[in-house]
Amino acid sequence: MGETLVTVEELVAQSGGGTVDVTWVYEQWREKLAGMLAKINDRFELHLDESTQGLEHEGPIGSGIHGQVQCFAGPEIDWMVYSWMANPKQGFANLHITISPGPQVDLPIFGMAFACFGERPWGYIDLGARREADVNTEYFFKYYQPLNQRWLDLRRDNPQLDWFMSPSAYVRQVMSPVAFCYSGPPEQRTVDLIQGEADFMLDTWLGYFDIAEKVAPQDQPKLLKYTEDWRATVAELDPANSVAVSLFGQDITNQLVNALGGRNRTLPHAGAAWNL
Repeated sequence: MGETLVTVEELVAQSGGGTVDVTWVYEQWREKLAGMLAKINDRFELHLDESTQGLEHEGPIGSGIHGQVQCFAGPEIDWMVYSWMANPKQGFANLHITISPGPQVDLPIFGMAFACFGERPWGYIDLGARREADVNTEYFFKYYQPLNQRWLDLRRDNPQLDWFMSPSAYVRQVMSPVAFCYSGPPEQRTVDLIQGEADFMLDTWLGYFDIAEKVAPQDQPKLLKYTEDWRATVAELDPANSVAVSLFGQDITNQLVNALGGRNRTLPHAGAAWNL
């Protein structure tokens, strides 16, 4: 198993000067993302937030960069991001789902990304802690330790993959010890492996949701604040924002970052507000 130690911006720059066509991967990413959204919609009541209307650049494949950001909220889910942007004829695709639970339940944030920065399919799938897992060992052993053996087996059994070691210390701080963060050869096996891990982790997270402890009402504001701060900070410090600036300009990038963090949301937060 190898290791990649470059920024996303450098990966884009190294993508062969825009000569790589990753449409075959991108079309599968879009289909998988839509399927995951359908599964999430089957489980939760979700409503589209008006603040993300207008964040789309439509166009057929081959017409240049296109994409969309949609964000949702509901009684159980405080904020969910569903986004995709790509220019697959030029070797670029970046698709995301991030789900922040409401403060009434105590479990991590689900996050995943499918991408191509050049010809190699790339995936990141993780659970973002909403507690200090270093000292809250009950939380750690409930949500992270059960995934450790799968993480070890995947590394041992897939020498063809390259671990993405971000040069950003902040990104490495945010990642959990069981994060999936790999790229692989441009072949169907890599795509299947990344999508399979995304399905597994989403199903695992949904199962965790069903057994999550309820948070006492007096403790919910603190957890909500932590979740909002985590979400906004990750969006603001994402090193890939520089790629968005080069594609869309600073103003649009600022709108995207605010959308990911839910800065301008119009829907109420998850919890009691939906029962009023």
